[in-house]
Amino acid sequence: MDNHLAPTYQYLLGDHWVLWYRKSNCYNVVDKSFKLHLDYYFEASTHSEFETLVENKDANAIAKAILTYLEACNATLTSTDLDDIPKVSDKRQLAGQYAFNGHHFTIHYDAALVKKTVHPSIAHLEIDESPSAETIFDIYLDGDNLFLFKNDTLLIQVPKKDYHKLQGQFMLHLFCSVHQKHKEDWIGTLHGSTITDGTSAVMFIGASGRGKSTLTTLLAAHGYQVVADDISPILALDQQVYLNPAAVSVKKGAFEVLQPFISDFDDYETLELNTAKGAIKYIPFPKPNNSHYPCKTMVLVNYKQGAETVLEPIPITTVLKTLIPDSWISEDPTHARQFIEWLTTVTFYELTYADTKSAIGKMDALFKAQQDDNILIS
Repeated sequence: MDNHLAPTYQYLLGDHWVLWYRKSNCYNVVDKSFKLHLDYYFEASTHSEFETLVENKDANAIAKAILTYLEACNATLTSTDLDDIPKVSDKRQLAGQYAFNGHHFTIHYDAALVKKTVHPSIAHLEIDESPSAETIFDIYLDGDNLFLFKNDTLLIQVPKKDYHKLQGQFMLHLFCSVHQKHKEDWIGTLHGSTITDGTSAVMFIGASGRGKSTLTTLLAAHGYQVVADDISPILALDQQVYLNPAAVSVKKGAFEVLQPFISDFDDYETLELNTAKGAIKYIPFPKPNNSHYPCKTMVLVNYKQGAETVLEPIPITTVLKTLIPDSWISEDPTHARQFIEWLTTVTFYELTYADTKSAIGKMDALFKAQQDDNILIS
């Protein structure tokens, strides 16, 4: 029964199955009960046989529900029309020269508003001039679409309202340039912030405004090092998180909390990039000693005013529901398998907090637990 819709990879993590569908590059988490019915569905050659296997009078309705689920998981995205693209040379009005890890790159923009899409987060990398840029990016707006080029090759075209997708692709290709990799070398870029104690790393995930970057900044001010803010790239070769050179973005709601811990906090420019995010400051931190770190712990950050500080284990279903929608994960089957296998090595927690001092204490204990071979965290 419709075996061509079956998942390409399936892994059991605790009480849930993680399924990956190659046609759509879709990840889905299901419980054991649903997975059992799914197995029966693919095992049966007829609806009558399926009804016998499930031993349920509503077998027909179950089969229809499974088919609807499978069709949704296998739905492919429509491609963008890339006709009538203006020439890059006609759009170069502004330029920025940047350097990181000895790699020089240039970005051309067609307007100051377009420059705001990526420049503020990497402004600390800007230099007066680049003698020989190894990589040249072009970002411009034409009509209602934003375009991103790398060395005169179009990387992505998106509606201007989806500018965050362009930002993600820009950062991916910036990682390629500064780490001397290719797009095909990455498992993905996960929507999370990563810190390190110099040995191991912890990745913070969570919806926008839940305190990922605030906690990252607090920990950086208390002796930890920032590996990546908001976008954490994972290399296929070693499944480690690689350095993201962008500054940490903090929202206005966190200014009062962070000001006592960041020297010259008020000197950093306050930007209003869009009405949804409100005022933002970008805080650069020194790069860590290494360019990549192993990450075996993921923490869902949940700031709640007045809440007691609690760090507790959570299921992978909660994690993937937050992580997947805003992450880019390679559609390569090998990388999909590596991503799921990497997840089997990760421990998942949720940190609920209001008091920053106790939250830092929980993170100190978590890193110590990693060093002490996962001793119990109270």
